[in-house]
Amino acid sequence: MLTANSQPSPKGLIQSSPEPQFKSISSSALSLAFLSLLAILWNSAISWVYFSLSPLHFTSLLFSGSDTEFWDKMQAEWEEMARRNWISENQEAQNQVTISASEKGYYFHTENPFKDWPGAFEEGLKRLKEGDLPVTILFMEAAILQDPGDAEAWQFLGITQAENENEQAAIVALQRCLELQPNNLKALMALAVSYTNTGHQQDACEALKNWIKQNPKYKYLVKSKKGSPGLTRRMSKSPVDSSVLEGVKELYLEAAHQNGDVIDPDLQTGLGVLFHLSGEFNRAIDAFNAALTVRPEDYSLWNRLGATLANGDRSEEAVEAYTRALEIQPGFIRSRYNLGISCINLGAYREAVSNFLTALSLQRKSRNQQQVPHPAISGNIWAALRIALSLMDQPELFQAANLGDLDVLLRAFNLDP
Repeated sequence: MLTANSQPSPKGLIQSSPEPQFKSISSSALSLAFLSLLAILWNSAISWVYFSLSPLHFTSLLFSGSDTEFWDKMQAEWEEMARRNWISENQEAQNQVTISASEKGYYFHTENPFKDWPGAFEEGLKRLKEGDLPVTILFMEAAILQDPGDAEAWQFLGITQAENENEQAAIVALQRCLELQPNNLKALMALAVSYTNTGHQQDACEALKNWIKQNPKYKYLVKSKKGSPGLTRRMSKSPVDSSVLEGVKELYLEAAHQNGDVIDPDLQTGLGVLFHLSGEFNRAIDAFNAALTVRPEDYSLWNRLGATLANGDRSEEAVEAYTRALEIQPGFIRSRYNLGISCINLGAYREAVSNFLTALSLQRKSRNQQQVPHPAISGNIWAALRIALSLMDQPELFQAANLGDLDVLLRAFNLDP
């Protein structure tokens, strides 16, 4: 049981780092330019599942008010983050309609060593259980190239892309899965989470409602309407209409009531996402905890609980939840990244750096072992690493991160390459 006074102890995650020493840092006045950057990032990029950091809390950690060089360095870092595709495909007004990921299409690896592999799907499932996400993606892509109509391969490709910090690719794959198999409940729930991550609240609500409509246990709760829209091909970043959100929430609450004392972990997961969308973090935490009573070994649930705790300003408990996710699935890149972000939130910068380096090392190691020619390494992990190094006042190591010199950084923190 996670408690508010519990101390994080991510043992087995960072072999060379001491236990985190959490500290608070006083905040000071913000420059208008930097505040604008922060607003852009908050509105377009900071998703509840993988970048769980409140803007005000993060601000208090970033500014000491006297180090001009530090200010310049951090502003440059945020500007670079704002430009990257992994943050946002555009920075238009929130209520503007954007081109959906599906319209851009899925970009397969051009040099996939497994493209002709017999039984690629089964091998992908095996690698997924082993926690090798980048290679799992390659096998799932190979399975799809061999059979483009394999809905299950698209499903696992989408889920794995999300876990490997590639939300846009996840959305494309999950949408394709649902075009082939509209009643795929796992894909619908995963798509709702990915929409939430990318700020498409309306689409998240639609996916969650479709989950109820397609579920044999609960579809009777939804009154059928002629001309009810399916999955949209164009997505809007406008805030979800409160009546729509409340309507979907009522469906899930009614379904939970009908179940009585029987807990449906998938239903509770959907409730958790809905409560998160409405900013009811404590209720979302209760929903995810309820789901975990049925699926205590579900690492994705532990990660979602951790992100919700962090967004509810309970970062120490979030560390415990992320740690549990990584105990179950050590190769879970997203949770490793989340743990690093929470460590930044708590002032444990060295431990944050170690987590980011471990994530980068895992991705590179997988690539090298399989002789994959193009690195599948997330830019957001590098960006978060540079921020943590800046907060540690390590200019030489910050420069190494700028150059992408992972070996130098691993040696500096006594981590295995």
